[in-house]
Parts: sequence; C-alpha cells; structure tokens
Amino acid sequence: MDSSQEIFTSSLDELRRIELDARRTTSLDYLRASFERVQVLRRLHPDDFDLQLFIAEVQEHIIDRARELRAEPLAPRASVLMTDNPPRLVPNPPAAKNGTEPPAPVERSEAMEPPPGVERVDMKTWQRAIWIGLFFCVIVLSAFWYLIMTARRLYFMPSDTTAQTSAPQNSGSKGTAQNASSPATLVPSKPTVRLYTDLVPGTVSIDGNTPQDLKDGELQLDNLEPGRHSMKVVGQSGNAEFSFDVTGKDAPKVVGSPSANNVMAVLVSAQDGKARLVTNADASEVSLDGKPAGQVGTDGLTMDNLGTADHDLEVIEDKDRQRFVLTYTPAPALTVYVKSDPNAGTVVVVAGEDGAEVFINDKLYRRQTDRGQIRIPNLRVGDYVIRVHKQGFIDPPPQTVDVRKAEESRVAFHMQPVPEIATLQIKGALAGTMVYVDRDLAAAIGADGGATISNVKPGDHVIELRRDQALTKRFQRSFHTGEVVTLSGPDVTLDKVVAENKPSPPPPPAPVVTPPTADTNSMQIDGEQVRRGGGFVAYHIPKVPGRYEFMAQVRKAGFLKRGKLQFYAGYQDRDNYVLFTLDGKHAVIKQVVDGKSTERKTPFSGDPSDWLQVQMSVRPNAIDARVKTPGGAWDDLGPVTTQHDPTQGKVGFLIPGNDEIAVSNFRFSTR
Repeated sequence: MDSSQEIFTSSLDELRRIELDARRTTSLDYLRASFERVQVLRRLHPDDFDLQLFIAEVQEHIIDRARELRAEPLAPRASVLMTDNPPRLVPNPPAAKNGTEPPAPVERSEAMEPPPGVERVDMKTWQRAIWIGLFFCVIVLSAFWYLIMTARRLYFMPSDTTAQTSAPQNSGSKGTAQNASSPATLVPSKPTVRLYTDLVPGTVSIDGNTPQDLKDGELQLDNLEPGRHSMKVVGQSGNAEFSFDVTGKDAPKVVGSPSANNVMAVLVSAQDGKARLVTNADASEVSLDGKPAGQVGTDGLTMDNLGTADHDLEVIEDKDRQRFVLTYTPAPALTVYVKSDPNAGTVVVVAGEDGAEVFINDKLYRRQTDRGQIRIPNLRVGDYVIRVHKQGFIDPPPQTVDVRKAEESRVAFHMQPVPEIATLQIKGALAGTMVYVDRDLAAAIGADGGATISNVKPGDHVIELRRDQALTKRFQRSFHTGEVVTLSGPDVTLDKVVAENKPSPPPPPAPVVTPPTADTNSMQIDGEQVRRGGGFVAYHIPKVPGRYEFMAQVRKAGFLKRGKLQFYAGYQDRDNYVLFTLDGKHAVIKQVVDGKSTERKTPFSGDPSDWLQVQMSVRPNAIDARVKTPGGAWDDLGPVTTQHDPTQGKVGFLIPGNDEIAVSNFRFSTR
C-alpha cells in the first residue's frame, strides 16, 4: 500500500466531512477548530495542487458559514419550567384567619360515590403516584437529552484521521512507533502583531516602556488592548519606530509612515485575503510572487486576493532590493519587517510540524520550529544544506538554499508520519508461485522471481506459497512496524508433487496460476478474488509488453458514495502512472507524469456494480484499453501515449478506504 496515497485519500475524506459539518453547525467555536484543522491538512500536502484547491474551497465554506452565524441572532432555546412545590390537596381546609366562616363542605352525591367493588384511593396515594410519575418522567427526559448531546458531540467532533506517530522513548525495538495526536487548537480571532528583524542583538520598546531584548529577532503579540500603540526597534546598525491602532477584531492599522535609520521597515496589515503595505522607502516598487503589485504611495499600497497561501514579497527602492516571506495566518495581523543591509540574509524553514529540529550544514540549530516554521536570521551569504528531523516522522530529503544579501529565502519540507506497516519480500521463487497472507492472495511471482507486499499490518501472520503441481509451504512470521521480512532460498523452493497410485485429493478451492508452456511470461489466475481497500493494490506480473484481461465489479463503496471501478498501469510511484476510472456515467483517463496530471473524459454508461470485462494492452510507449458491458459491445477508451515505459511499472486496482471489488479470471499474455 502506498502510504502517501493513503494519507492523501484519508485527508480528502476528512475535508469532505469537515465541509459537510461546517454547513450544519451553529457553533463558531467548532468552525474555528475546523479552520485550524484545514490549515494542518494544507501544510501536510504543500505540493498537491488538486488537494490545495479543494482545501481553499472548504476554507471559504467555513468562513462564509461563520459570517452567517455572526450576522444572525441565536434563536432562544425552549426550556421546561417546573415548580419546586406543586400544590397539595387539602381535604378539610381550616377556618380563615379573619374570622369569617369557612366555605361549606361539598355534599357528596350518589353520583360522586365509586361503584361497589372499586377500592377507594385516598389523596396521599394520588399524590404519591403523581410524584413517582414526575420522577420517572424527569429520568427519561434526562437520559434522552444525554443521548442527544452525546450523539451531537460524536457527530460534530472534528476528527484527526492523520494522527501523528511518535517513537517510544524507552523502547529498544527498532522501527516501532506509538500514536500521538494533538487536539485541534482554536483559530485566534484577536489582532496579532508579528515582528521580524535582523537587528540581532537588538531591543524592542512598546508604548515607551523599558526596552526588552529580542529573542532571535522575533516578537509576537497576541493580546493587544484597543487603542493606539507605538513600537521602537533598536539594533547596533540601525533603528525603526512606528505606531498603529487596534480596534475590535480588525487587523492593526499603521498610523502614518514608519521612521527608520539605516534600515528598511516594511509593515503589512492583512485580514481576509486583503492587505495594506506601508514602508519608509518612499515611492518604492513592490512585487508579489515575482509579479508587479504596484508602487507604494503616501497612504501605502493595497493588495487584494492574497488568499490563504504564503507569498514572496519584494520591495525595490532604486538599486536596493529587499525580499521577504509573507506567511499566512488566519488571525487579523500586522506583520513588521525591519531589515538592515549587512552581508547576510534570512532563511525561513517551513516544516508544517511544531517541535521539529533544524540542522544547518549538519549542525543542530538552537531552536525548534514553532507553529510549523522558524526564521533563521543573519546567515552569511552562501549556500547551506538544511534538513529537519522529528521523532515519529520520516526524515525528508535535505535541501540546499542560496542565502543572498538582505533577502529572505524560503525552504519547505513535507514531513510524513512513520507508517505503522511492515513489508514482506519474496526473492528467488519460480514464476507463477502464488503468495498468500492469512489465506488472502497477496501477490503472484513474476519472471524476476520476486515480489514485495508493503501493506502488512504489524503482528503474527501465516504466509503460504503455492504453485500448481507443487507442495504448498506454510510459514508463521511476526511483523513489526517498519520491519522487512524476507523469504528466499530454500524457503521459497517448492517440492514437486509425487504421483501415486491412490486417488489424489481434490484441489484446494483457492485460485491457482497456470502458466502456459509456450509462453513462460504468461500468467492466469482462475476463479474469483475479492480485493479490499488500501490505495494502489498491485498485481505482481512480468515487466514485459503484453495484454491483460479480467472481469471486475464494485462490491462495496463508501457511505453515500457512488462506486467506481479504477484500474491502472505503468505505476512507478505516486507521481507517475495512468489511471482508468469508470463511474457509471463517464470513462476518465488520468495520466500523471512527474506529479502533473492530465485528464480525458468520455461518456460511458456501464454500471461498475455489474461485471465489466476489460482488455488492456501495455506497450513500451503506449497503453490501450477497452471495456465490455454485459450483453453490450466493446467500448474503446482510446490509446494513451506515455513518456515513461509503462511495461516497467505495476498494474493493479485503486481501491480507496474500505471499498471492495471482485476480480475474476485475471490473465496476462505476451501474445
């Protein structure tokens, strides 16, 4: 199973659930928590364009729903009013205190008397029955209310399906990890001021108070009182001073222009995708992500449509160019950059995880990432190798960053949790040998004699090797997270069946592989197998040109989801493959080359829940496929020209989540 695809699929399902819950909820706190969770998913998949686009749509739904809730008054909740002291029945009321005669008792008539044989019930018995009934009523209503609130919490609670894993500190076993997930934090709604400067060492003074030392050139203020504030930054080579107003929940607004000496001060007040930039560099030109954004006037420069992504910001004054990394925050914020002009620059490391260690040229930096990133100022001009590490995560490849004078350089890493799976490898087996894990068909050995099953769950498993006209071998092995269990040599050598005069026992019901004698690369899996979800499920076949034939149908799809039959060819990794999708209305061919995908859609009305017959030819530079519905004619899906040789990739089915498909009579032939 491809762990990256699994993470991608689980993240997409979670986003759909968040979008659905956001439309139903009436809680702003829940919307804030959902917003923060969306940001975590955005940082987990920085390079996936399709997922980032969907994340942006979900985020807009959350923001629109929050605006609707703020604009509408909350409807009052109905309550049940009950008196503490219910009225009591008094059969013989006393005389009035003012001396008046008490009311005459009501004379009983024969109609008021109960019929003979009916037991008389006194007043105390009635009172006791009423109180018992009320007591049980309260118990039932309380239990019913508790069940409703519990169901609401379970339904509306934001789920963290991408739980982070961290390795145990006191365990000596290699490759093991424990699950550790942190609860989603609420999106801050108060105005924030963020200060970044390379005046290190330096001090900052707020509202004229005693100057305080800056910690590594950074300062963040989250609890600002309404009103006007001032800030002064002083370093050895220069200083800057500015004022700003804080009103309500809006982003702090800069008052006037900042004053500076031997430094460039750039202030960006941003909220809801819009920003206003002010700087002491008069009439300077500003570019955003390499595109001109305009000239700074006396009242600053307004920038729209910033969205929720980070941006490269460049301020140009004559020949002086200063580059910054404008990082996104959901809270209304004033971001302040105070840059001097030394022969040094700043590196912004974005890891997407808090508490990640940062190494510069293999030397551990003194601070760890905070809020998913860290700024490293005052690095001398030159090239540096940056890498990050966090326990319980796979170390991403190191990256080289070019630090330039008075500029900020950004380097981003995609950190993935250590998968809780193990791997089974088969080496040196004969072609046509079938590999079973816990009686489920897991792989078919190809011409290279090997197979890799990379989705084995940790624990004890029974492994069987079968081949036609050979004795079955059975093993029991223990698998640990991240461990690779290898079977080779005598373990994968199956003895031939010795013919005897007595009748042979009936063949096992499991599928068998019968390679034709005229074609050693051919393969056939008779019978029907049910394959379950797990992302890209591969068939291990010979890596030679040939034709694949099989019948398949969707047996089980996700809740409220339409079943899709998806099969692929030429799979090298998650960035290079060709995927065919039949959804009952269209046939979609998606080709992914070096992470970039293109799609072609044609009408196709075959129901994936019916048995569909597929023929697919794989050649060194193209893939042809056609599909036949029960009782229908063949529909050509058209050839797909490929840049990479698809014969060297894998063939199989894409089965998301807990979906199930049935596959019958899977065949491969070089003819």
